[in-house]
Amino acid sequence: MYRVAVDDSGRVSLPRRVISSLSGPDLLVASSSPQHVLLAVEGERAPCLAASLDVLAIADVLSFFNMFRQTGILYLDIPDGNRQVYFQDGEIIFATSQRLEDDLGEVLCEIGKIERSALNQVRTEMSNGDSLSKILVQKNLVAARDLWLATRQQVETIVYNLFACEEGGCYFTAGDLKRDDIVKLSMSTQNLIMEGLRRIDEKALYLRRLRSLEAILEYTGRDPSELSDEEKKVVKLTYSAPAKVGQLMAGSGLSEFDALRVLHQLVEKRHLKVCDAPEEPLDDGFTELFEVFNGVLSLLHDCVEGEGSGFVEDANRFMREAPHPMSYVFRGVRLDKQGILDGRKLVKNLTGLGEVDQKKLLVDSLNELVYAECMLARQVLGTQRSADIIRRVQEIVARTRKLVE
Repeated sequence: MYRVAVDDSGRVSLPRRVISSLSGPDLLVASSSPQHVLLAVEGERAPCLAASLDVLAIADVLSFFNMFRQTGILYLDIPDGNRQVYFQDGEIIFATSQRLEDDLGEVLCEIGKIERSALNQVRTEMSNGDSLSKILVQKNLVAARDLWLATRQQVETIVYNLFACEEGGCYFTAGDLKRDDIVKLSMSTQNLIMEGLRRIDEKALYLRRLRSLEAILEYTGRDPSELSDEEKKVVKLTYSAPAKVGQLMAGSGLSEFDALRVLHQLVEKRHLKVCDAPEEPLDDGFTELFEVFNGVLSLLHDCVEGEGSGFVEDANRFMREAPHPMSYVFRGVRLDKQGILDGRKLVKNLTGLGEVDQKKLLVDSLNELVYAECMLARQVLGTQRSADIIRRVQEIVARTRKLVE
């Protein structure tokens, strides 16, 4: 939530990312009160309902549209990526997400319908406007039925993950869904709500037992003959060496929730035991890089955040929406409340590259983040007030090139 002020002339300075998302300069006051003002773009379908998710739970929001049989699109502005949920007569028929984990290609890999190498090859051949699903079917890489099943699982997963959201906002635009780029699925909103609430409770239980995604699971040597097929598949991943919870989830071929469920069952049955993950020290070269960049990020944060600009939220949004290959560097990473990054998460995302390539890609990505924050600082503070801080930042960042060389 952004804090803005109205000056004596009645002018309001909106955050940069809000301004850039408006499709036209003409705005209408859709509704107002002493506590709120709702602006809408003239000529577009105006939002007919807006809510804050830290006050109104997502289950209540979905139930409202189901109860009153609404048709339209629910837009959700959530810290880890925006979502859209499509309603037809109160029933959810489709959903989209900005999160990489919710991409249709990722779902197909997860359920074993396509190899990662084949998916990556298709993505390199795609151009703007191409549909991943259409190309996969045309190349006979995925059967039409498997694609439909994956799309249904994708939508269900997007909706279920909404129930963990405790911050952000949403708005709803009513109207017929005359679009060719969505698959209209037959789903029950009430069933999705009940299952979503159940999963939230059970996921919390699983994570309490497993401790964290970084915890190590070790095979105890017990005979697996009485286990189910999916349990045998997962426990087999630990025969040669212990592995982290997150690694086992990725290698299981199951959805996030189902993988956690199976791992929890294996621990309960004493086929796996939980060990704390040792703290992995960063290479000295990486440590020095993060000291420089986190010093810069902290400096920008301290100068701007006090202005009530939503600075951290805008910077996190930049990382979520960054193009390839920066999107892979920043996936799952967010600035903390002090405006700095967790270096270990960034290095983990670079696994598989040589050390020189890792540092070059890391520096290039962090330089882009710093540049974006400088632009935000200039917008919030003005050109004159921000000139000195930006000059200091540029001098410090210049050192990183020498560190990589």
